[in-house]
Amino acid sequence: MAAAMVCAVSMNAQTGAQTNSNDTLRMDTSMFKLAEVTVEAQSVIQKADKQVLLPNREQRKASHDGMSLLQNLQIPRIVVNPADNTVKTLANQDVQLRINGIKASNSEVMAINPKDVIRIEYHDQPGVRYNGAAAVINYIVKHRDTGGNLMLNASNGVTMPGWGEYHLAGKVNFGKSSFSLMTHYSPRDVYWTRTNSETYNFSTGTIENREVGEPTRFKMNPMNIGLTYNWTNGEKNMLQIALRDFMKFTPHSKTNRDSRLYQATDSFAIHDHESSRSISPSLDIYYEHNLPNDHHLYFDLVGTYINSSNDRRFEQTPLGETVADTTDVTSRVRGNKYSLIGEAIYEKDWENIALTVGVRHNQQWVENRYASGINEKMVNDPYGEADRSTAGRLEMVNVSMTTAETYAFAEVQQRVKQFSYAVGIGAMHTYIEQAGQKQSNWIARPQLTLSYDFGKGVFWKYKGYVSGYQPSLSAMSDVAQQIDKYQIRQGNPDLKPVMFVANEMQLSWQSKHVNLNLWANYSYDHKPIMDETFEQLIDGQTYAVRTYANHRGFHRLQVAPSVQVRLLQNKLIFTVAPFANYYVSLGNSYTHKHFNPGVRASIMGMYKGWQFFGEVTTRSNNLWGETLEYGEFYHHIGLGYNADKWGFRAMLMNPFSVKGYSIETKDLSALAPNTQHAEMRDFRQMLILNFHCNLDFGTQRRENGKRINNEDKENGILSGTK
Repeated sequence: MAAAMVCAVSMNAQTGAQTNSNDTLRMDTSMFKLAEVTVEAQSVIQKADKQVLLPNREQRKASHDGMSLLQNLQIPRIVVNPADNTVKTLANQDVQLRINGIKASNSEVMAINPKDVIRIEYHDQPGVRYNGAAAVINYIVKHRDTGGNLMLNASNGVTMPGWGEYHLAGKVNFGKSSFSLMTHYSPRDVYWTRTNSETYNFSTGTIENREVGEPTRFKMNPMNIGLTYNWTNGEKNMLQIALRDFMKFTPHSKTNRDSRLYQATDSFAIHDHESSRSISPSLDIYYEHNLPNDHHLYFDLVGTYINSSNDRRFEQTPLGETVADTTDVTSRVRGNKYSLIGEAIYEKDWENIALTVGVRHNQQWVENRYASGINEKMVNDPYGEADRSTAGRLEMVNVSMTTAETYAFAEVQQRVKQFSYAVGIGAMHTYIEQAGQKQSNWIARPQLTLSYDFGKGVFWKYKGYVSGYQPSLSAMSDVAQQIDKYQIRQGNPDLKPVMFVANEMQLSWQSKHVNLNLWANYSYDHKPIMDETFEQLIDGQTYAVRTYANHRGFHRLQVAPSVQVRLLQNKLIFTVAPFANYYVSLGNSYTHKHFNPGVRASIMGMYKGWQFFGEVTTRSNNLWGETLEYGEFYHHIGLGYNADKWGFRAMLMNPFSVKGYSIETKDLSALAPNTQHAEMRDFRQMLILNFHCNLDFGTQRRENGKRINNEDKENGILSGTK
C-alpha cells in the first residue's frame, strides 16, 4: 500500500490536543487496496475509483460541521446549497452521502466534527455496489476512545423569521459501547405568490385561463430524530442498532394558492389548500465481521413503517353574475406502507486487485385509501346554505400493492501500472402485484470502468453501464383523483420496468495552483415512464386526464467543464464551472427538446478561522416527458468566524435580486399546456445568521463505522395537486 506525503492536522488520542505533523499519512481504503496515483503536496489524490480530498488546516478551521467542510473544499461538480444544506451535482442530480462507508443523511453529515475528518473520498464514477448513484461523497472520520461530544448548530432568517435550520447532536462512549442522539428541525413559514397560465384544446372548444395569485402561506415542520447504539469488538466485528424517525407536518402545502382566474369575460376566485402529515419510524440492524487476510462481511437489515395522510380542497367560485356554477373538489388520502430491506456484501482484497460480491432485496407492502369527488352542493346551492357534510359525492377507493426488487452484483477491480479497470456484472429482478395482476421482470446490469494516468497530473476516466428501475408506487396506483374543474390525475397499473444505458467520461489536469476538468455524460432510457395527457368525457364533462405511460425513449447529454485556481496554500479558491444540458423526450405521441446552458462561479477565502464566500448558480433545468422544470437561480455572499469550540456566520441570500426567488414549471402537452410560476419576494436580500458550538468531553475511544445502509422514504401516494 503506497503512502502519500502530506501536511496534516492530527489529534492526540489521550489529550485531544491538536498537533501539526509533516509525517507520512497512510491512505487506507475501506473498500479495497489499490496502488494509488499520488501528487506530492497536493490536496487532491487521483485514484482509479475516486478522488481523495485532504482538507487543510485552514479549511478545517473555517468549518463547523461536515456540510460546511464540503462547501469549503469547492469540488467543481458538486453544489452545496448553504441555505438548506442540500447537495447535488451540476446536472441537478442527488449526491449519495456516506460516513465511513455508511449511507448517511444530510443531518448525520451535519453532526460531523471537521476536526475528526481524516479525508473525504469523492466517487465521481461510483461502482456497482452504489446502485446507480450519480456521485458519492464518503467522509472518513476518526473515532473517539472514550468521553463524548455535544454539537449545536442553529440558523435563522433575520429578515424572514419563518425560515430556520436547527441541529442538535450528542454522543457518549463507555467500554465497547456508545450511544448517540441526533435531532434536526427545519421549519418553513413563508409566503409564495403564484401565477398560472393554461390552455385546454378540447374537441368541444378551447378554454384559456389566466391566473393571478396573491401571497399564500406555505408552512412545513419536518423533524429528523435518530438514536444509535454501537458495540465494537476491536477490529473483529461490530454491531450497530439505529432507531430513526422522520416526521413531516405540512399544514399549508407549497402548492397552495389564493388567486383570481380570468377566463374570457368571466372571473373566478381560486382557493387551493392542501395539508399533509407523515411519520416514518425505522429500525436498522447492522453487523460487520472481518476475517483474516482482508476478507470482510457486511449485513444490513432495515424495517420501515410509513403512515401518511393528505387532505386537499379546491374551490373555484364565480365573481360575476354570468357564471352560475362553482367547482368544489375534495380529496382525502390515508396511507400505510411497510418495507423490509436486506443487504449482504462480501469483499476480498489483494495487493492490486479487489473483489466485491453482494445481494440486496427490497420488499414493500402498501395499503392506501383514497376518497375524492365533487361537492354537488356548490353547484346547486351557490350561496352555501346546504349542509356541507352531506352534500356531494365522494368515491372511495382502496389500493393494495406488493412490490419486490432483488439486485445481485459482483465487481472485480485491478490496476496494471498506469491503467486501471473495473468490470461489474449484475442482475435485477422486479415483482409487482396489484388487484390480482402480477408482473415479473429481469434486467441485466453490467458496468465497465476504465482509467489511465498519463503522468504530470493528467488523468482520464470512463464509465459505461446498463441499469434499470421499476415504476414508483404512486405512479402505479390504480386510482384517479380530480385536480380541478378541468383536470384529473390518474395512475397506471400497467407500467413496466425501464432499462437505460449511460456513458460518462472525465479528463482532468491538476497542478499546484490550477485544476482543469472536463466531464461529459450521455444516457438513454428505453421505454421510460413519463407523463401523458389525453381527453376524456365523464358524466357529460370533458377532462384533461394526466397519467403515466411507458414511452418511446429519452436522450440526455450533459457537458460540464470547470476551471479552479487555488492560491495562498488553498486559502483562496476561485471556481468557474459552466455546464450545458440537452434533452430529447420521445413520447408515444410527442417529441420535445430542450437545451440549457448555465454556469456556477464561486470564491472562497479562509484565514485563521475567518471565512468569506460567495457563489452564483444559474438555473439547471430538467425536462422529463412533457414537464419542463426550471432549476434554481440564486446567489449568496457570506462571512463567518470559527473559534475552537464555537463560531458564527452571516449570509445574505440573493443580495442583488430585484424580484426575489422564483421557480417555474411548464407542461408542454398539446392538449393542455400550462405554465406555473411562483415567486418568493422575501427571499431577496435575505439575511441568515448562524451560531454553532462543538463541545468535547472526556477522552476518546475507537469505533468502527458501518459500511452499508438502507432506508425507505417513499409513501407511495398518488398526488392530486396541480
